[in-house]
Amino acid sequence: MSSTYAADELLVAYLDNQLDPQQRLQLEQRLAGEPALAERLTLLARSNLPFKQAFAPLLDEAPVQQLSEAWPLTVATPQTGISRRGLIAAAVGFLALGIAGDRVYLQFNQPEDNWRGLVAQYMALYTPETLAGADESATQIVAQLQQTGDRLGISLPAQKLVLKGAELKNARVLAYDDRRIAQLTWLDTQYGALALCIIQQTGQQQPAESERRQGMNVVYWADGNHAFMLIGHNPTGEMTALAAHLQHALST
Repeated sequence: MSSTYAADELLVAYLDNQLDPQQRLQLEQRLAGEPALAERLTLLARSNLPFKQAFAPLLDEAPVQQLSEAWPLTVATPQTGISRRGLIAAAVGFLALGIAGDRVYLQFNQPEDNWRGLVAQYMALYTPETLAGADESATQIVAQLQQTGDRLGISLPAQKLVLKGAELKNARVLAYDDRRIAQLTWLDTQYGALALCIIQQTGQQQPAESERRQGMNVVYWADGNHAFMLIGHNPTGEMTALAAHLQHALST
């Protein structure tokens, strides 16, 4: 298990008051001296993702034996149920091991009207290690792009989706209520997970605008048939340049 996965498990256990007094004291000492860890705790604490509903379909398809070997302290069987702590570990594991398939369902009792906010909450779970184990071949990536583009009615040619300093890791379709969201994910060598998300949306063209969500930079725009958002930890100026590149690539 990577140190990042272990840290997330520990932080969620802390939030759920599942640590014994000694563990809690040790973690609080670490939080006082590790700003990055404290920032991660703040992110997890303010997340309002209903993990059980969001990841239940993934868990139904989970290879329990494989996950139990990877996370023996957190992953329970379907019969015994899975704790919030285990859900986060399992969710990260699905993404890292590449066993979630090409369709992930995000189902919420009270979905946000703003799809960008929903995507940002989901992307907040990603770490560099989340994508590090996703080693799809070039042929597999092209096939994923073709399938994803077909479902969203948009051409996604691999040669136009090359980003400097980042490796395209996968393309998949997520479901938000009855809407499909295409997600193309890169691993930036310096800043970690970077994703372009696309939904079908009729209306006027919208020029690129920027915002911050869940501690990440977002650039979003629309072309009349689709709405796009690029989200990641890259600096604002770099995100703007990457978005401009993708906007041009997908409009020609």
